[in-house]
Amino acid sequence: MSSRVKFIEHKGKKIVFLDYSGFQYKDKEEFMGVLDYAKKFIFAAGKDLLILVDVSNSYGDNEVIGKMKQDGKDEKHLVKKQAVVGITVFKELFLRTINLFTNIGIKPFSTLEQAKDWLVE
Repeated sequence: MSSRVKFIEHKGKKIVFLDYSGFQYKDKEEFMGVLDYAKKFIFAAGKDLLILVDVSNSYGDNEVIGKMKQDGKDEKHLVKKQAVVGITVFKELFLRTINLFTNIGIKPFSTLEQAKDWLVE
């Protein structure tokens, strides 16, 4: 699990990287476990965090989305900026819901590099 939740560095700044890519319905239990691990990691990491989430080619049902919304709300006070890649038209609705619920202002990007650049600017 730790390979999916870790610090990366970009232009001298640390970014929390949450790799939720490639999860399918059959992987739901693993996905939920990674979400639990990510929450603990974020709470241990401090505050004013830069967070990058990759949801490319992944699937989440109501339970997964609900957990992500709640975790985002719980973690909001620790986050300075948050970016996401892998958003499709369908996932954009999910992102709007999370932003509305958490008021974090997660910004979608087409590539990891674009997201990392925005996070550290």
